[in-house]
Amino acid sequence: FFDNISHQVILNSIRNFPARNLIKQWLKAGYLDKGQHHDTPSGTPQGGTISPLLANIGLHGLENFLNQFQKKKGNYKSNRYGFIRYADDFVVTATCRKDLEEILPQIEEWLAQKGLQLNREKTRIVNISDGFNFLGFNLRQYQGKLLIKPQKQKVLEFLQSIRDWLSTNRAVEQKIVIEQLNPKLRGFGNYYRHAVSKEVFNYIRSEVWIALWRWAKRRHPNKGKRWIANRYFQIRGKGWEFACQVKDRKGVSKEIILFNIASIPIERHIKVKGTASPDDPNLQEYWAKRAMKSGKTIWDKGSKYYKIAQNQNWKCPICGEKLHKVEALETHHIIALAKGGTEDIDNLQHLHKICHKTIHSGRRSVKAEA
Repeated sequence: FFDNISHQVILNSIRNFPARNLIKQWLKAGYLDKGQHHDTPSGTPQGGTISPLLANIGLHGLENFLNQFQKKKGNYKSNRYGFIRYADDFVVTATCRKDLEEILPQIEEWLAQKGLQLNREKTRIVNISDGFNFLGFNLRQYQGKLLIKPQKQKVLEFLQSIRDWLSTNRAVEQKIVIEQLNPKLRGFGNYYRHAVSKEVFNYIRSEVWIALWRWAKRRHPNKGKRWIANRYFQIRGKGWEFACQVKDRKGVSKEIILFNIASIPIERHIKVKGTASPDDPNLQEYWAKRAMKSGKTIWDKGSKYYKIAQNQNWKCPICGEKLHKVEALETHHIIALAKGGTEDIDNLQHLHKICHKTIHSGRRSVKAEA
């Protein structure tokens, strides 16, 4: 996709967009590879920051093209095809193979008008009962029920990346290991928490534990199992947790623990109503209610962090936008710990990560609400 799409097609799609000239300059700017400049008479660089956005612009309208094909069901008509797209990856669904075989050449013709063609290696017609992979998920119908699970290959690649990191960082402190692995585990878990992932999360937890045990054994080849267990693990209930003591900014000792990915609650994704767009000013109330409904489940009701968000009316005090958007959240100390601040609810506020940065860069400040 990214190498071939016509610049004119993209520009024609945004004819009335205020920043059209800026996007035109981006398209024509070319790219640097190993210090050498390359022109881009067509397409946009693979991996470019703006490339997914341009893919959305270039393929916009394909869903409308498919919606013109109708089927009759009783006295009503409905769309013959379903359509799901993310950037330049898309899935077309139908109730029978024949319908898909008929529409495939027409999709190719539609793409050809934009200077594009289907990737034959990735394009295939499959029965949903056999399953297929999309955006790191495996979708398969089993006994009449659709199951969406993490793609097996993505799980194996994720675990291998952790093993590789541990293998090349044998000498680092346990604290560094926890600080490096926790964001990876949280990120992977949050991406897949809306799928059927509980079994996979338990498997990852087990495999990571084994990898950490081997990492500790390699660090101390002359020590026994009991010594390693006491040095790196804390026994709690039926499980062992990879944990260590560190000192906070006040010099007070505290324990940090490897994040337990198996503890992430599975939350079913809430479908978006029709073609509702978060950028539509007429649908702000719908998106606010939807974000609050799904967002509140991040913290246990009545917990400390839940009450902090509740005190803020579930909005970021810096930008005024709802907390639960796409951005990551961070908890800010209104009065810094180093200046006598506390961990009390009244001294804490949830902020979008980018908003939090503006405070610590000195560009903004936050005041506690009375």
